Amino acid sequence: MEINYLQAALLGLCACLASLPGMGGTTVGNYTLGRPLVGGLVVGLILGDVQTGVIVGAAIQIALVTPGGTVSADVRAVTYIGIPLSILAIHANNLDPSSVAASSMAATLGAAVGTLGTVLFYGTATLNLVWQSIGWKALES
Repeated sequence: MEINYLQAALLGLCACLASLPGMGGTTVGNYTLGRPLVGGLVVGLILGDVQTGVIVGAAIQIALVTPGGTVSADVRAVTYIGIPLSILAIHANNLDPSSVAASSMAATLGAAVGTLGTVLFYGTATLNLVWQSIGWKALES
């Protein structure tokens, strides 16, 4: 199984739509389309394997711990990067999508991608502070 350019573009578009406030606010965007369970269905539709997409999405959704409503990982990265990678890994290793090994692999990949997404998000926010200070200095002069 491979992901072609059109599928990759559609996955990127869905990830962007999941983060837009104009997508019905955070209710439709972040809290529905951005969650692994719903995103697994969307990814499965895009990749042509709905069953594996939903199973992987459910496994990652269960593994995603949100204490007090906070999310410790970048959920959109988990959903639209982690789930496709998990589906590819499951097919590459000829695993049964509903097996414990496939669920463990999906949760591990999802956690790794979510952590990397969080680090990149806050790294970008930190670097933006540099540009902000440059802008304030330019404004003062």
